[in-house]
Amino acid sequence: MNKATYTVTFWGVRGSLPVPGSQTLHFGGNTPCIQIQIGSRLLIIDAGSGLYNLGQKLVANGSPLRGDILISHTHWDHIQGFPFFAPAFIPANRFILYGQSKLNRTFHDLMKRQMMPPHFPVPLHEMGAQIDFQEIDPGDVLDLGDEITIKTARTNHPDECLAFRIEHGGRSACYVTDTEHFHQVDPELTRLVAGADLVIYDSNYTDDEYAGRIGTPKIGWGHSTWQEGLKLVQAAGAKRLILFHHAIHRSDDELKQIEAMAQDILPNCTAAWEGMEITL
Repeated sequence: MNKATYTVTFWGVRGSLPVPGSQTLHFGGNTPCIQIQIGSRLLIIDAGSGLYNLGQKLVANGSPLRGDILISHTHWDHIQGFPFFAPAFIPANRFILYGQSKLNRTFHDLMKRQMMPPHFPVPLHEMGAQIDFQEIDPGDVLDLGDEITIKTARTNHPDECLAFRIEHGGRSACYVTDTEHFHQVDPELTRLVAGADLVIYDSNYTDDEYAGRIGTPKIGWGHSTWQEGLKLVQAAGAKRLILFHHAIHRSDDELKQIEAMAQDILPNCTAAWEGMEITL
């Protein structure tokens, strides 16, 4: 499977809460979900509300399906789409979900609890597809077969969160969202994204918002800024930066302004929008 097509598609790019409306029509209001297609292999990163639309497309393409789903962490905005993921209700399909245990609860249990009464009427075990769970920890390296390797690292976020590097055929995309920067560039994340073709980064705030020069200070809230994303990519020698996990209050016009400012510093930088597709 060497040098298979490697495509990254964005289905949800917003953080915290879905925000549909006239101010988010261009970039989109769904919470995090990314599809990585490497040849015939389907990988999904995070199961936010964007997973619903991806699921509809996959069902339309037919079954059976096999997919690997990487969950960075189980905060609601990263798992809220899973109960509405139509392919998971089709018995011919099989999915393996990867994530961390937390608070003495298995990853399987954490995913199951959001689908239990009184929160949701359909329990996970009734979804229909074969769904398996694999626990992973920061620093783990996963061999998914077909020369696909997943490397992991810890991010700086409440309740812990995983960053991922997906490698195949000499190409790599990194998913580094829900992380709060330090005073200096995080050496662990720098190693993870070193030389990567694509870095998807938590750009929830601006530096002024984070520091409290605009609004309430966001220090300790577990998120970063687009300016810090630039620093990470430049320090690591990565090739392209994707601004991601847009704040719920951020309008399309504001995001276009941020994108333009970022491109003045790093031309190969893009603010993620729903439907954006990148081939490595």
